[in-house]
Amino acid sequence: MTLPSAAEVEHADWPALKTFATGLGLNPKGRSGLVRQRVLDHLRTQPRGPEWRAGKAEQAALLTRIGAAAAAASLWESTITLDAPAPWVGLGTAYAKAGRIEEAVKCYDRAIGMGDAGARLHKANALMQAGRSDAAASEVDAALVGNPANVRAWAMRAVIAEADGDPERVHESHAKIADLGRSRLGLAKILMRAGRFDEAGTALEEHLADHPDDAVAWNQRGVCLMKRGQWREAVEALKKAAALRPRDAGVLNNLAVALASADRLGEAMKKLAAARRIAEDPRIMLNEAALFEREGALPEARATISRVVHIVPEHPEAVKAWDRLAPGRAAPRMPSAAPAKAPKQKPAKTPAKARSPSARKSRSPAKKRATSRPAKKRTRAP
Repeated sequence: MTLPSAAEVEHADWPALKTFATGLGLNPKGRSGLVRQRVLDHLRTQPRGPEWRAGKAEQAALLTRIGAAAAAASLWESTITLDAPAPWVGLGTAYAKAGRIEEAVKCYDRAIGMGDAGARLHKANALMQAGRSDAAASEVDAALVGNPANVRAWAMRAVIAEADGDPERVHESHAKIADLGRSRLGLAKILMRAGRFDEAGTALEEHLADHPDDAVAWNQRGVCLMKRGQWREAVEALKKAAALRPRDAGVLNNLAVALASADRLGEAMKKLAAARRIAEDPRIMLNEAALFEREGALPEARATISRVVHIVPEHPEAVKAWDRLAPGRAAPRMPSAAPAKAPKQKPAKTPAKARSPSARKSRSPAKKRATSRPAKKRTRAP
């Protein structure tokens, strides 16, 4: 049994305290204070377990992660041995974060020579950082020769291909990731980007069969169905996404577009209003202005477009909509901040003249009463 801490015993309720005592082989009977003291006395007699302290390798890994590359490199250098590739990988990562790419590549080569196949991907990342995408792709391909099921290598291959502008290789890499049993969501996004919406819909269906609570996948499926003109199915998919993420303004905006395309304008306006309360995104406000214009509410449409131009003055769609809704009128601009006025300084008061003590008139209460009330004349009786 794992020994409880003294704090746990001090704050334990009566059932937990009896459980502690029974588990430690102590008598659980008696008042709670006596049982608590009995357990605490037993804990004081037990030897403490070994304390764990971070070694140089753990400290170097932490420093590498938080970005202290120079301190991490010096610690990694002190942990290097002739038969362990991990310190060489750590040292290379620290050098790469410090911008010393050539030294990082040499460290990764030492780790690769010791049999660490994963160091090739670290080397490819450093080469990409230096802008040498061809050499990085060669390292990734070499890593895939040794381990064709390496999902991380396929993902890095897709990143390199996208940076090189090779969509076919990007699609091939994501298709391989999907074939390995991993998420098909990435493949669906690539297919949608390429305009292959039928294949993207199939990939999303397979993904959602295994992940029915994935709001991102339901949102992507709704967008894919909209691209195919299936408005009713798109609304149902986007409603599921909105139920899973009710505070996602992007999902609500997509749902509003699908509802408007299905001629359900009232529901679309409500969804856009809810999305705008979450985030005043120009795309959401442009859709809202388009619905106002579609319903003939031109003042509301102009007010909404005016707000978009205030936020993004050079937005091409907003400027075009303003020219259409208010021809001949200049688009509104954000008012320039007026310079802050300096606070007015009040003139200093001149000090009052001090009066000498002799000039002060001190009057006793009796004198005050005498001066405040006139004396009455006494009349004698005849």
